[in-house]
Amino acid sequence: MANKNIERVDMRESAFQKTAEEMARCRKLCFKINNTEPMTADLRGLQDELFCGKIDKSSSFMPPMQIDLANNVRVGKNVFVNNDFICMARGGVIIEDGVMIAPRVSVLTANHDLHDHSVLLCSPIKICKNAWIGSGAIILAGVTVGENAVVAAGAVVTKDVPPNTVAGGNPAKIIKTIAF
Repeated sequence: MANKNIERVDMRESAFQKTAEEMARCRKLCFKINNTEPMTADLRGLQDELFCGKIDKSSSFMPPMQIDLANNVRVGKNVFVNNDFICMARGGVIIEDGVMIAPRVSVLTANHDLHDHSVLLCSPIKICKNAWIGSGAIILAGVTVGENAVVAAGAVVTKDVPPNTVAGGNPAKIIKTIAF
């Protein structure tokens, strides 16, 4: 179920300063990544720096992309993330082995409190093994996309997607079960 483990973060508090510093580091590195020739050692080096050396050599992100807090993102093996990826990772993001993410996908772990817009409500997102996220999909805070699940292009995922299912629509609903 979405919105479990909600963390409240007041952007006005001094403790938010560390988050702001990491966001600035990531913005600068994403800018460099987005302006570096694709498929080069330079690009790979910048991505390694962005993820603090914690991205497996078998995984790759295609620029352009914007990741605000890469230190909150864990990436498994054999992960492919296509261009125009947007990741707001304050709540934490786990992308497990074998995940494929199409162009223009947004993964958003934070939202603002309805009554105090200076407060972020953050929940982790987990994309389990061998999931496939279609082009233009939006995965919202607190969602888990199950193992072997498919999120259809353009879906807005507000609730967990069970393993071995296809979800689509706005808001996303289960369309079918995948037989293995």
